[in-house]
Amino acid sequence: MANVMCVSDFKTKFELKLKEITKSECSALISDTRYDELIKEVEQAKVNSKKTTSEYRRLNRFDVLTIGESKKLIVPPSKTNGDIIYFVKCNEMFDILHMAHINCGHGGRNRMEHSIKQKYKNITRDIIVLYLQLCEICNKKHAHPKKGLVIKPILSKTFNSRAQVDLIDMQSNKDGNFKFILVYQDHFTKFVSLRPLKTKTASEVAYNLIDIFCIFGAPCILQSDNGREFVNHIINDLVLMWDGLKIVHGKPRHSQSQGSVERANQDIEKIIYAWMEENQSRKWSEGLRFCQFAKNNAYHAGIKQPPYEAMFGKKVSLGLKMSFLPNDIINNVNDENDLLQFVENENENEMDVLNGNENEMEATDGLVAQAKKMKLLSENLFPPLTVETTVKIPVPCVDRGKVDANNVLGVILSVTDDGFYKIGTKNGILSSLYARNQIFQCKEQFISSNDVPNIEIPLRTASTQNSLTGGQEFIFCSCKTKCTTRRCKCKQLNILCSSKCHGSNMCSNK
Repeated sequence: MANVMCVSDFKTKFELKLKEITKSECSALISDTRYDELIKEVEQAKVNSKKTTSEYRRLNRFDVLTIGESKKLIVPPSKTNGDIIYFVKCNEMFDILHMAHINCGHGGRNRMEHSIKQKYKNITRDIIVLYLQLCEICNKKHAHPKKGLVIKPILSKTFNSRAQVDLIDMQSNKDGNFKFILVYQDHFTKFVSLRPLKTKTASEVAYNLIDIFCIFGAPCILQSDNGREFVNHIINDLVLMWDGLKIVHGKPRHSQSQGSVERANQDIEKIIYAWMEENQSRKWSEGLRFCQFAKNNAYHAGIKQPPYEAMFGKKVSLGLKMSFLPNDIINNVNDENDLLQFVENENENEMDVLNGNENEMEATDGLVAQAKKMKLLSENLFPPLTVETTVKIPVPCVDRGKVDANNVLGVILSVTDDGFYKIGTKNGILSSLYARNQIFQCKEQFISSNDVPNIEIPLRTASTQNSLTGGQEFIFCSCKTKCTTRRCKCKQLNILCSSKCHGSNMCSNK
């Protein structure tokens, strides 16, 4: 009975919102009275021997289908290859939308639109979106895009002031013993260095970083989206390998923040795929050096130039291929004597090295402009919220079960001077404060401050209390050995250790 009442309330809300939409805002809405009038106008236009312009327009858009004693307004079959596509009255829309929504497993806008347009004509995308905004279950399960609020974009002034390190997981496409790719990026120039890895332990990452540092030098700040603990392990191993090296870890930031190596990963994966296809090879570890070259020679919108030019102050060189000589002459050059036949003055025709300071200034100006743009877009994307606004708080996967809701619904109780939000749920007041980019506004009011009990609980508890399966029972161990004995909590429960267990320590239970 509770479920029936819930659907009834849902329908009432939808129909009230639908009535607020004017005819000028959505011409697809057809009231009961207008629906019957259109049927009469179409039938009259069909029998008239001399038709007016408006009657031709009416017949071009509508037809009438008689099914028993019922008459339905449809799209003329000549326009639908014989398929029957119905026009829908306003009071029928909710039932049709609700059935389509349930049938596609609470699918989103595109799935519903694809399902509905096969049979109905005047249910527009805006109407579908209105329905979805009112669906409480969809508001809970909705997954948010990884676009955080840019409160203070990262701005680097010089090369090696900050570097970012990340790993690309290639275990599903391993190349012999190589299962990961180390991606090291200088934040200022965006210059990328790639190395194949057999494991993702901090010691192996540090070993390969030493090789990079011996070529380009070491950065002052090392940052990673894999977490502070991961970076600390790497830095400790680096110091052990190279006495006198001093690096600090960067502040944790969102993986989509400006200059993040995560963005480079997407390009690198596409470049690797293209190299493998072009060379018909599965040995991506051999192609990494070519992929690195291609990535560094590609134009970067943030610094307004390729990373290679920002790094070295000159355009990339491929021998004579990048020179002023035409290809037919280059193909006939085999040694220096042949080259001198075409170059009268070697020093004058040699490509000039660009001024490094000019390139650095251009890169700096580009990063500043990009930061301003991101800040403006972010402020437009995440406007401030007021008290009593219903919001969705995403629940981390480690704090919820596999089939639990992705979000907890809450209401803003107060806003601090620093712009953080105190949020209450139907289970209690959340103990943590939330930044604007951590919460998402609901279009409708699902909860008020009067529904919030005066007890303080963590987000995990709120998720567990709303769960039908008991919430997340995340098991991890803190073993300092190799997890070979029954003292290991994971081994006791006959489950494998995960990355949450014991960092980079050697483990035999993986």
